[in-house]
Amino acid sequence: MRHLLFICLLLFCVACEENESVDPTVMPEATTTGANTFGCLVDGWVYTSGRWGLPGAEYLEREDGSSMTVSAQVGIGSYIRFTIADPKQGETLPCVNVSFENQNMEDGKAYISRMSDGVFSGTFEGGRITKGRFDLKYNK
Repeated sequence: MRHLLFICLLLFCVACEENESVDPTVMPEATTTGANTFGCLVDGWVYTSGRWGLPGAEYLEREDGSSMTVSAQVGIGSYIRFTIADPKQGETLPCVNVSFENQNMEDGKAYISRMSDGVFSGTFEGGRITKGRFDLKYNK
């Protein structure tokens, strides 16, 4: 029984390994290359992805329009998510359904600097969230 408990604990530790090469206290560069980076300030504190997993962008197309949902793990069990309806390159659009650590946040706005060739990049802000930036790959 002790061996089984030890093996389970060992597997849990390996599965939750964090990428220590990513410094969660430094904002990522503002790029438009699909570098899979995400960062912002919440109440003045830096939150970035990459240490606990890569951020993601999910494109959804329906009859009534399209949307892009951005999700980034910024801590152990801590995520920032938001959705942009009908995203278009070169436009500033509302970002809605904003959440941080399972709390609903104020809606904000996002500027889409690139949405082509599977790359979705831009900046965002709203309420307690400022200086946000993302550079993600996505599938259409």
